[in-house]
Amino acid sequence: MTHGRPARRGGVVLAVATAGIGLGSIPGFLFGYLGPLFEADLGISKPALGVLIGVFFGATGVASTVGGAWAERLGAHKAVGFDLLVVAAGLLLAVLVPTYPSLLVMAAVTGAGYALANAGTNMAVAASIAPARHGVAMAVRTAGVPAIGAVQSLVGVAAAAAFGWRPVLAVVVPVLVVVAVLCFRLLPAARSAGDPAAAVVEAHDLVGDGPGTPRRVRLPAGFGWYPVAAFLLIAGTQPIYSWSVAYLDEVGGMSVATAGALASIGSAVAVVAMIVLAGRADRTGGDRVRPVVLLTAAATAGVALLWLGIVAGPVSMTAGLVLGGVAQLTAIGLMHAAVVATAPDLVGRASGATMAGYYLGALLSAPLFGLSVDATGGYGLGWGVSAGLAAASVLCFVRCRAVTARARAGRAPAN
Repeated sequence: MTHGRPARRGGVVLAVATAGIGLGSIPGFLFGYLGPLFEADLGISKPALGVLIGVFFGATGVASTVGGAWAERLGAHKAVGFDLLVVAAGLLLAVLVPTYPSLLVMAAVTGAGYALANAGTNMAVAASIAPARHGVAMAVRTAGVPAIGAVQSLVGVAAAAAFGWRPVLAVVVPVLVVVAVLCFRLLPAARSAGDPAAAVVEAHDLVGDGPGTPRRVRLPAGFGWYPVAAFLLIAGTQPIYSWSVAYLDEVGGMSVATAGALASIGSAVAVVAMIVLAGRADRTGGDRVRPVVLLTAAATAGVALLWLGIVAGPVSMTAGLVLGGVAQLTAIGLMHAAVVATAPDLVGRASGATMAGYYLGALLSAPLFGLSVDATGGYGLGWGVSAGLAAASVLCFVRCRAVTARARAGRAPAN
């Protein structure tokens, strides 16, 4: 009878972590979805909006280099809870002081705080869900981001157009505070065995070490391939979300409303597909990285179809949007499970290092893609370079597969 309690506890942790990571991502979508309203109300130009998006992702990337270690010190519950309070404060600042400088401050502060949420939610889920279910658990956790994005695009944009963006943001603030309290109360601390503040491993069998000689756990050799692969993946696929609506409108001849609806439908399909495919990967077991390699290749094909749409038309564009979005989100969800499998004793630090590469890729991708469109007067160069970057990420994840295999073999007990 009592064996069901850990499962229920894990379900609660997963639900709260999913809500936390999703709500923490609100500023990342905000400037894109509400961009026209910011332009009309505050006189903000499109390049200035691009700066806000870049600052958010850049702050997350830079903070991720230390965010994992800080999450390990604070504990997962405090790391995620603090981030949501920071987002609440940032939105409140924008509501009370509706100026471009205040939006810039909000982007920087909430972006940096999001690094804590990324590491903290990974830690909480990894500690509360059985390893055999990490794939689907990490996929559900990651699904919180596109789910919140879909809500913002379908409900938030319409509400902001009807009532103004400031009342909409004001309504979100108490929701963030409530979920922050839930994080503090319901998420575990989940400090890893390699916690720099608490955990030191007793290594009796290392050559040159005496009995009981302590050493700190380190990330596996070659782990640096994960941040590189994540950087290339997001650099090559971020335009699917940042630029596909404008692309379908300007080149595909669709209305903005139709293009936005397609993007929302694609996100919804991606969430379902991500969870289903992750569950299948869990049932298959074994290699955690191989599905990431295959999905990254599929995402590359999606970007290539978007590129081909310049000459092939809306059918190719739509297929690329759906395939690329589904494959990219699913690959990211399973990538988190692969990171945990590679460094289970340092989940926070490993997640922070990986997401540093990820968000630095997002920082560079969106503005550089926009510059290429302005410079060339078309989307060909941007999509072509994006396809090349995504293809390079496939090769890097192949290297990650070898890194994970070596790390797991090194932890296997000797016969």
